[in-house]
Amino acid sequence: MASSSCLTQKLPSKWLRKITRVTASLAIAVATFQSLAAVLPGTLGLRFLLARHGQTTFNAAKRFQGSMNEEPVLTEKGVAQARELGDWLSRRFCPDETSADRQIGSLFVSPLRRARQTLDVARKVASEVLPAEAAVLPELREIDLYEWEGRTQAEVNADSPELFRLWKTAAWELRLGGGRPVVLDLWERAASAWGLMRQAASASNREGPSLVVAHGTLGKALLGTALGLPAQAFRHFTLQNGEVVEVAWPETGSDQGALWRRRHPETGPWRSLLDEQAALRGASEVP
Repeated sequence: MASSSCLTQKLPSKWLRKITRVTASLAIAVATFQSLAAVLPGTLGLRFLLARHGQTTFNAAKRFQGSMNEEPVLTEKGVAQARELGDWLSRRFCPDETSADRQIGSLFVSPLRRARQTLDVARKVASEVLPAEAAVLPELREIDLYEWEGRTQAEVNADSPELFRLWKTAAWELRLGGGRPVVLDLWERAASAWGLMRQAASASNREGPSLVVAHGTLGKALLGTALGLPAQAFRHFTLQNGEVVEVAWPETGSDQGALWRRRHPETGPWRSLLDEQAALRGASEVP
């Protein structure tokens, strides 16, 4: 009987590629199932709902807002998105005995006005399921973009085309304000925020997942650091205005989140670190 290595040598290359892809997919599926088992109801660890603020005047004008505080405010569309967030929370977390999740356990918010404004609007609709007080964490502010803040993308591209191209293609190398690369700073700050939020959520006497109201770029860094991805994965995730994603951490005290998924307005399946690594490899293979 021919050995498995001999059989492999006789297979056409296209079949070898298919077998390799199927094997990799099975490995990812098994790893995701194992991660999912760690966060199934009844054995649930810490869960965090990451919400991006509603659309702002700067979002609409395609201006860099970075960590600017007072100037960018919610547009009418942004207020509507914040209200929809509140509607979703009030439907998803019903304060009755039949609900799996009856309330938000801990509440965290960026100190920047647009995030606080989003929470204020959502609270008017979902006050029954939210804690009375929110912890304002400076670590949750948006990425620091220094001299770019307040300027449109077109203006920055016209004045600094090479830096703008770097922002689009290798943002983790971009230095502004004479300091370290801004995305690397953001990644470190996101990791620090996770440490603070996980500690606070663990100590909370309220049951239920935590809600974090913050920003798009910061949200991508929170996702990346939770999964253990490097700053080079900065462009991999997207987080739209008013969107909510969930991160579930295992009970084992791991430094990496087990899984993440989209919750509002679109929903998606649980995804693991291996899923994202496979997606990143696939993207790098696209010509």
